[in-house]
Amino acid sequence: MKHQKVIFLAIALSGFTCAASFAQEAAKAPAASDAETVTKAEPAARTLTIDEAVTLAMENNIALSSSAIDVRIAERGKDYALNVFIPTVQATGTLARSNNVSNPYAPLLKQLNPMYEDDFSEADHWNVMAGLTISLNLNAALVEGLRATRQSYEAGLLTHEQARQQTEQNVRKAFYAILLQEGSLALAKDKLAISEDRFRQTQINFKNGLVPELSVLQTQLAVETQKPAIKETELTLDQQKGMFAFLLGLPVGTRITLSGSIEPEIAPYDADELVGKHLGNRLDLAILSKNIEMMNTQIKARQLQRFTPSMVVSQSFSPVLSSVEDSWIDTGNWNDNSGAFSVTLAMELTGLLPFSSTGQSIADTKDRLAQLELTYNQAFYNAELEIRNLVSKLDKNRTSIAAMELNVTMAEKAYRLTEQGYRAGTIEYLDLKDAENTLIQAQLGVLVEKFNYLSTILDLEVALNSKLTEKSEEKR
Repeated sequence: MKHQKVIFLAIALSGFTCAASFAQEAAKAPAASDAETVTKAEPAARTLTIDEAVTLAMENNIALSSSAIDVRIAERGKDYALNVFIPTVQATGTLARSNNVSNPYAPLLKQLNPMYEDDFSEADHWNVMAGLTISLNLNAALVEGLRATRQSYEAGLLTHEQARQQTEQNVRKAFYAILLQEGSLALAKDKLAISEDRFRQTQINFKNGLVPELSVLQTQLAVETQKPAIKETELTLDQQKGMFAFLLGLPVGTRITLSGSIEPEIAPYDADELVGKHLGNRLDLAILSKNIEMMNTQIKARQLQRFTPSMVVSQSFSPVLSSVEDSWIDTGNWNDNSGAFSVTLAMELTGLLPFSSTGQSIADTKDRLAQLELTYNQAFYNAELEIRNLVSKLDKNRTSIAAMELNVTMAEKAYRLTEQGYRAGTIEYLDLKDAENTLIQAQLGVLVEKFNYLSTILDLEVALNSKLTEKSEEKR
């Protein structure tokens, strides 16, 4: 008791001395800014549920941010698509000096007065001209251009949603994969703990003369051979968590802990019902359909450009100040003899020929449209086949889970009986190890099959573009 008091007093004095030294150093050191404090501090640990992980990925994923910018560009193009009807306005100003200056009335003045001579100053050589041109080019294809702009925005929305869906699927699969790795590591550590307990008991039995030295060596070897594999698994798990943190956009070195479990809601699914209800909602089919629609619009626009004339409406103003001596403020000194209003109809006749470049380009676009329609039909067939295969895989996973859970029950009972026999000396150590390995493998098999079931559910949800289970990980 006396020694304990001395130790406690020494610890207290050491703590007090360290605290005082720390306070003095903090007083001497200059105060760091908040930004420096955040930079120097170690990344905090984060505990994440699967829904929180998905939210972080949606906020920080670089590919999604880039896709969102594409959508914003397309939206701006859609919102201001009517700017094609804004006329082009061009303003000009010119200051020019003529080398020669002549009076158009000079011959008449010569007849009236033979002594008349032109007397021009330097100012008469200079002219000031201003110009304003307003023009608008109209064609029936502009209507199809407006429709194409809207369709491009809708296609961008579909592509962005597909990227979001793919990101969410990747995050959820990675989340469950880490849980699977943690479950496997937990089973391995449980096995190691059992082996260590058995080694300690065998040592006691050996000291009491109940077992030979060979049994001690066997149990010790079983303990030591498990440790390197566990260390390797721990290292792999840390690497997986680091990559997962990067996927979520967290700072490098962030220590993450996952809150969740691999416990899927096992339920049967009807392939015919899912195909009939959700096949038309798939994003890949919607994107292909939108591309077909955009290509049809493109063909219509080019046909209109080919077979309809373009109309150019123009109004120009070209006032001229004939002499720099005149006041430019006085509007009476400006003459506008060249300004005009015009309406021009123009049509490219060469494009009407079927073998022209315009005609061939339209024919090529129609062939690409036919190819795209074939691609859509093939994708539609593959989509239905994918849904049915995933439902069949779920049925197989569900059956396997039930069978493996039964195997775990049987393996647990067999292991208990084998351990009792080993303690009683009626069963050899190798038989006990076989029973233990069988149990661990059965438990791991259930965990892997549940992970496969969850992974297949995620694939099916993407294939259907619909959530099959509304229960979130927060409620589990």
